[in-house]
Amino acid sequence: MFEELSLHVLDIAMNSLAAGATRVEVAVIENVRHDWLIIRVRDNGRGMDEQTLQQVLARNFSTKAIRKKSIGLGLALLRQTSEMCGGTFHLRSQRDRGTSVTASMRLSHVDRPPLGDLEATILALCTAGPEVDVRLVYRSDGQTFHFSSQESYCQERDSHEPRRTQETQGKGSATSRPA
Repeated sequence: MFEELSLHVLDIAMNSLAAGATRVEVAVIENVRHDWLIIRVRDNGRGMDEQTLQQVLARNFSTKAIRKKSIGLGLALLRQTSEMCGGTFHLRSQRDRGTSVTASMRLSHVDRPPLGDLEATILALCTAGPEVDVRLVYRSDGQTFHFSSQESYCQERDSHEPRRTQETQGKGSATSRPA
């Protein structure tokens, strides 16, 4: 198990980049009132066929041929964490259409790892795949923060609202990333 949930996100999203994704969407939804944390990573990469999809949750299964020994623990560990913390895990994939991984867990569960440094995770993804549109939606009890590494996504969502990078910190000032 990773010490922080953001490391699970990084692991899954890096696999998305390796699968040729041009868009990686990360959604984190915290709902204190209903005691849920939901994390979803979705991409438009190569996806997996049915046989691979059934094998991928087994420990030590990996599609990476460059390793001498398969490690393949990322999805299995996230599923274990989700279920251990009173939640669920869903994996959907379609060949040439992409993959979606959704993990939910009780927000207050004593064994739930902290979310961790989500900002560093998103920055690492943007750096690892500068041509990839990395998107983040972070929702916490009615407040929503949107980020995209490509300006067009935020403009599509709401053309009169600038990208906000400090919105979750309550500062509300608009800041734009240098082109």
